[in-house]
Amino acid sequence: MEISLIVDGLPPAKDGSRSIFNPANSHRRRVDVLLKKVRQTLEGSPRWNRTEKRHVGLELIIETPNELRGDAINFLGGVADVLQANRRGIPRYYLGDLNQETLYHDDRQISEVRYSVEQGDSTCYRVRVWVLRS
Repeated sequence: MEISLIVDGLPPAKDGSRSIFNPANSHRRRVDVLLKKVRQTLEGSPRWNRTEKRHVGLELIIETPNELRGDAINFLGGVADVLQANRRGIPRYYLGDLNQETLYHDDRQISEVRYSVEQGDSTCYRVRVWVLRS
């Protein structure tokens, strides 16, 4: 079982300052774009069980015509944080109705990671999350 999505622009990245969920964070708009895409994708994938606590894999492929500013760890950390339901310490009003859009319970479930940057005509990224066999 897996779920995939394609999002325009760059993924949210951790930057060591404010939480990426904080409205004052420069990547906050990217968080909202990703969560809206998750909502849209889940509406078409009723079989995905986001509360299941099994190990998952996370793949992030960034496509861009430009040299990428940012690194794999910060992009992967940002995406992993946004997709998890475990948002302790994050006020619910930061995300409003997007707070329920998640793909797994906790990013500690991620046991396999794949990441790449590819040359492309426009900037977008692909995220794939899949359930690993126990």
